[in-house]
Amino acid sequence: MPSTPSPQQPPPPDTGGTSGAGSPLDPALAARLKRNADGLLPAVAQQYDTGEVLMLGWMDDEALHRTLTTGRCTYWSRSRGEYWVKGDTSGHFQHVKSVALDCDGDTLLVRVDQIGAACHTGDRTCFDADPLPVSAPADTADTADTGAGGAGAAGARTTGDTAGAGTGSGAGQPTEDAARHRAEGVDATEERA
Repeated sequence: MPSTPSPQQPPPPDTGGTSGAGSPLDPALAARLKRNADGLLPAVAQQYDTGEVLMLGWMDDEALHRTLTTGRCTYWSRSRGEYWVKGDTSGHFQHVKSVALDCDGDTLLVRVDQIGAACHTGDRTCFDADPLPVSAPADTADTADTGAGGAGAAGARTTGDTAGAGTGSGAGQPTEDAARHRAEGVDATEERA
């Protein structure tokens, strides 16, 4: 994969799955990445100040390099086979605050300042429109939520802990920001990824 592809005619991601050869990234970082068979890693975009999970996109080495060096999220569109910079067509930008690699080296967490809707449907997040019912017994959910701090889910939501931040009264519920954005008529025509 060339290190400086043309924005109009990018090459497909490295299909080596685990190879960092030819990567535009620092060799030490490239060696830590565990890519899928298509040479991609999932990249979770999270609002940096609220912890709200916004969307999931895909990055190869070049997309990650562009994200790290430009401060704007660049993803690989699997459906269109090209790079896209979040917000270039919609105006709903993601300004990068930090990027972290998970402990296994196979997932990225990109903390961003999201301007407008993150979802191409116009929703604040890609997870606002279709919450699924959870039927776990209440005592099981309470035990899982208390964890080491003993704060529980309610404590996390009121303290701004990222475990419950941005979820308001429960998982899958729109945040006040999402409701405000919908009320303001925010329109997202973002690229599909």
